[in-house]
Amino acid sequence: MTENESERDKQGRFAEQTSDDDILRVIRESEFPAVTARWVADTVEMERRPVHQRLEELHEQGKLERGKLSSRVVIWWIPRE
Repeated sequence: MTENESERDKQGRFAEQTSDDDILRVIRESEFPAVTARWVADTVEMERRPVHQRLEELHEQGKLERGKLSSRVVIWWIPRE
C-alpha cells in the first residue's frame, strides 16, 4: 500500500483513523469553551465535512452539545455532567 492509499473496512469504506474518543479528547482539552468543526478538523488533521458528520453523530448520541451562531457557524462543546 502506498502512502496515498487508505485502508478500507469490510464494507469497502475508508477506515477511520481518528476515533470518536480522539475527537472528544481534543474538544475537552481545548483552551476554548466551544469549538467549530473547522477547528476540530485542523486539530485532528481531517477534512471538515467528515468531521462535521462525526460531530453530528456525537451530538445525536448525547456526547456533544451544539449551538448555531449564524446560518454558517456552528459551535460544539461537551455537556456538563
